[in-house]
Amino acid sequence: MTKPRIPHSWADAATRVAGRLGHDAAAIVVGRSVRLIGRWTTPGDNRLPSLDQALALDAAYLADGGEEAPFLAAYAAQLDIVVAQATACHQSLIEDAAHAARETGDAVASALAVARPGASPRDVHRAVVEAQEMESAAGRLLRRLISFLPPGAGPGAGKTGGSQ
Repeated sequence: MTKPRIPHSWADAATRVAGRLGHDAAAIVVGRSVRLIGRWTTPGDNRLPSLDQALALDAAYLADGGEEAPFLAAYAAQLDIVVAQATACHQSLIEDAAHAARETGDAVASALAVARPGASPRDVHRAVVEAQEMESAAGRLLRRLISFLPPGAGPGAGKTGGSQ
């Protein structure tokens, strides 16, 4: 039974190489057992070829007429995902910081309006709402900042950026 493989995963790359070269030839290229090649093609198996082995398999794949180095393509695709996630986390931090700055400005402006002579109860209510919105935005910013801490480095640590 064919197991589904995520495109550009390590198992997919190993499967493409083994499919073109054959398991026996792939094993010879890296000096390992046919059984290990089979494990490399199994999704979820934690055994992976070393960089030198992946390089040798990609070179053999291309030498045999393959059009794209499978391990290189898998590495590039996975790197793109990691970079996109990191970029998204930083973009979210920028957006949260900008939102907190806007809410803080609104809260300060409303509080100053309450300090003026003749401020109405409506002005006070507006200032309270703005202060609550500022508090909410500051809390979101705090949670976002904590998400950038390395695992175990503080309250809520363990995540590496991203939405909360």
